[in-house]
Amino acid sequence: MHMLIPTAPTAATLSSSTQELLHAREIRKILIKLRYLPLIPVDYLGLHGHIHGSYQWRFKIPRALQTLAASDSWQDPWNPLVLGALYQFEAVHHLPVEPGDMGIRGLPPTIEKALVHAKKNDPDPWTWILVTKFPRPEEIHLFMGGHGWIFQSKANTGVMHATPDGTWPVYARDTHTAMIGRFPIPVPKAQVRLYEAAKSAGYALQSVHYARYHHHWVQYQHYDDPDIRWVNYFDRGRAVHFYPRASYGFPQSAGCVELPKSAAHKIYALIHYGTPVTVSHSAVGPWDPPGSAYLDAPQKSQQLHLTYQEIPSKSSPRSVHLQLVETAVKRPTS
Repeated sequence: MHMLIPTAPTAATLSSSTQELLHAREIRKILIKLRYLPLIPVDYLGLHGHIHGSYQWRFKIPRALQTLAASDSWQDPWNPLVLGALYQFEAVHHLPVEPGDMGIRGLPPTIEKALVHAKKNDPDPWTWILVTKFPRPEEIHLFMGGHGWIFQSKANTGVMHATPDGTWPVYARDTHTAMIGRFPIPVPKAQVRLYEAAKSAGYALQSVHYARYHHHWVQYQHYDDPDIRWVNYFDRGRAVHFYPRASYGFPQSAGCVELPKSAAHKIYALIHYGTPVTVSHSAVGPWDPPGSAYLDAPQKSQQLHLTYQEIPSKSSPRSVHLQLVETAVKRPTS
């Protein structure tokens, strides 16, 4: 059987003869002008009288987002906030949601031309997801530009550090998909040693495969989940989605961010392609406790409508939860 590994969007490769129509700075400028990137360019006077360019947010942001934004240069072509703005632009203009060969650089000519001629502003409010592992319980927080923190829920991340910290933009979405793969079940080191010693001594034993995963001994257990709902892929096969559990708030998944049904539905309705997903061991630096700022449900006065678009199944990578081991990947049927 051919073994497949899920990946994030395939980087577009340009031939050496292909010239970029737009530089990264021009792409950022277009994304800002059309409100896909909610920034305002500002100039300031630096040392020795030099003029330097920077950006300000169009709305008040929490300290957690300030810390995140300061951790990456806006000039970095792989900046996840800028890349997310590009993904949203591509989705709105019915283009393939993918990066260039270097983030927002080296884009396919069709995407560059669309940027040059674009006039349509971002139709959706800017959103950001923050997933915190500590203090327990694990939680997901949703921030919306101009509205603040609008939703929170308990969540589950991956066992044995299977959900790394970092920030990635949502690159694929599906209301309903299937996931297959192998789940790592931890086993005591003594059990592995006993098995190896017995096998070396010549005992007739049933074959057992042990493997190392994040410094743990594990056995892999196959899973095949055909009914995964409200899926937002952000890092390879990792996604924010609904998964039924008896309880939530601590690591249980194979790497995804799992949510209760109602929470997953709301998150799916309120975010879009390109929404940055930040996974943090704890809050990203000092942050503003939301308190009553969270809304249990969107208020009509804020014009937040709990609706979602049916995404064609071909948009989903139908991948395993994450890249644990090589495993077959279900592909959508035509």
